[in-house]
Parts: sequence; C-alpha cells; structure tokens
Amino acid sequence: MRELVHQRDISIRTYDLGEGRILVEGRLKDQRHRPRKGETFQGSFLVHDMVARLIIKGPEMRIEDVEAEMPRHPREGCTEVLPWVEKLVGMSIRRGFTQKVKELIGNAKGCAHLTNLIITLGPAAVQGYWAAYGVDRRELRADDPRIKMVLNTCYLWRENGPLMAQLKEGESS
Repeated sequence: MRELVHQRDISIRTYDLGEGRILVEGRLKDQRHRPRKGETFQGSFLVHDMVARLIIKGPEMRIEDVEAEMPRHPREGCTEVLPWVEKLVGMSIRRGFTQKVKELIGNAKGCAHLTNLIITLGPAAVQGYWAAYGVDRRELRADDPRIKMVLNTCYLWRENGPLMAQLKEGESS
C-alpha cells in the first residue's frame, strides 16, 4: 500500500530581459496530504509556497539582483530570512555555486526550503541563458566564453568528452 503524504512541486521559468540579462523565477510548493498526529484529516493543505527571482547577466552568469517572498509559510518567523538572499548579489553561477549558496544562506543562516529553491535555480539559469543567448552549434567554438557555463557539468560536456572534441575538431577543419 502506498499513501501519498507529501508533495513538493518546483517550477522554474526564465525570461529574456535583453542585453544579455535573464530573469529566473522559481516557485516551491510543499503540500501535506495527511494530518499531524492526533488531528482529524481535513484534506490536503499547503505548507510552503516560496518564490525566488534572480536577475542574471551573462555570459559570466553574475547575479545582479535577487528577491524572495513566502506567500505561505508554517511559522511566524520564517519570513525573517527573506532579506538575507541579498548576500547572493554579485555571485556568479559556476562551479561551486551550490556550496557558496549554502555557506551564505544555508543551514542556520537561512531557510532550508528557500536555499534548496535557489540552488535549483542555478542549473536552470544556465539552461535559460543558453535558450535566450545560445548560438547555432555550427557557429560554436571551444574557446567561446559561453562554453564555460556547461564545461564539466555532465558526462557529455566533460573537458575531454565528445562534445568538446566535436567543437575542437570543427575549429581545425
């Protein structure tokens, strides 16, 4: 028997702001489908509803602005951490992004749910930037600064992998 007790939905959208800038907006919603001990079941209920927005300038993927809100939160003090996301301004989304976000606003320095959402926005921002400002692969070169966004992020985009080999091969032909 499987009984649904919790559901987390994360949605992310990226908007082209022009001039090499994007807005990445993420929303995290946690829903409970079961009562707490001793309570009568009254249907599913929303526990968390959080939104984070990053304005990012590429190709260096630098965070120019950040904001967060919590339309729904379980505790009165939850919203006290919202201004702390401003510590992320000036950071770049690149190798080490997850660890840096955890250092700045993770654990007792912030909200686990909001931190998780912002960490999830990192790779989505790269995809969104690529969608807005990518080039035709036939025009892409191994030394293109945008390659740094994807280099060593997965097996195929590893430094000595097949995609980099194709780019280097295209330069020599």
